[in-house]
Amino acid sequence: MLAIVACHPDGRIEEGIAKDRLPALLQTKGATVWVDLAGPTREESEVLASVFHFHPLALEDCEGRRHNPKIDDYGTYLFILTHGVHPESSVREFRTRQLALFLGPNYLVSFHREASRSVVATLESVRKNPRLMADGPGMILYRTLDFQMDLYLPLMENFQKRVDEIEKACFEAATSVILRDVFDLRKALVRLRRFSGHQREILLRLSRREFALIDERSAVYLRDVYDHLVRITDLADSFRELVAGALEAHLSIVSNRTNEIMRVLTIITTLFMPLTLIVGIYGMNFQDMPEFQWRRGYLFVYGLMIVVAVAMYYVFRRRGIFRGPGR
Repeated sequence: MLAIVACHPDGRIEEGIAKDRLPALLQTKGATVWVDLAGPTREESEVLASVFHFHPLALEDCEGRRHNPKIDDYGTYLFILTHGVHPESSVREFRTRQLALFLGPNYLVSFHREASRSVVATLESVRKNPRLMADGPGMILYRTLDFQMDLYLPLMENFQKRVDEIEKACFEAATSVILRDVFDLRKALVRLRRFSGHQREILLRLSRREFALIDERSAVYLRDVYDHLVRITDLADSFRELVAGALEAHLSIVSNRTNEIMRVLTIITTLFMPLTLIVGIYGMNFQDMPEFQWRRGYLFVYGLMIVVAVAMYYVFRRRGIFRGPGR
């Protein structure tokens, strides 16, 4: 769908503009034009080349679905590629929707294959406050990016809750469950960190006014969006460290439990080794073994085994072996 919104020099907002009026609007002094292409047809997409004459490489990036966020300066316009949070995104699978933006001297073009919540929210803001669009395309860009970043915050809260759940589960859940949850969460955080990191660089360049198309007023507001991205990036890094620490703690707990089990089994084995030796010796069927002729030989062997077991138990207890290390 192709939607054209214009702010006329007198501050009046006009929507539902026909495509054939677009060239004249772009030439109108003092007018600001916003063209939104949401899941456009091939015919609607042709306006990017026929009217705006955008570079073929930028148009190719618009059609692509797996590009990282980027910004390119083509002299008379800027091409910005960003990623917003997908409505179905979760802590197990971080998904995004790509949004391409073309910023010119008096226009902004937004291109997205799927519905964009940030574009819809910006359009509603323009309808409620026409002054927003009258301040130029830079302010429309700011509003769009600001709404886009705001949608990251609820997801970051979900990441925080999930990290807390994993930290608690480290002491109870099985290793297979913990590993699956940790790896899913780390994969989502890595993807989040990659996209937010790229977009942070974009906002940093915009807020520093590295491009002539960004005016001072827009740059001030874009710094606020940059601050949000810095916070999101820092949180993603913190969550990754917390998840890694939780995994290490869980593996350490499992290792300690295994060591405790091995310690108990070793003590039991050590206690029975001399008893097994005594039984083995007197279990040999040699005729000339003198103990076989003893009247109380059977009781003697039992008594010997008891004495050896008690002696070893006493030695182990004196050495603190039954208490375990650090107890």
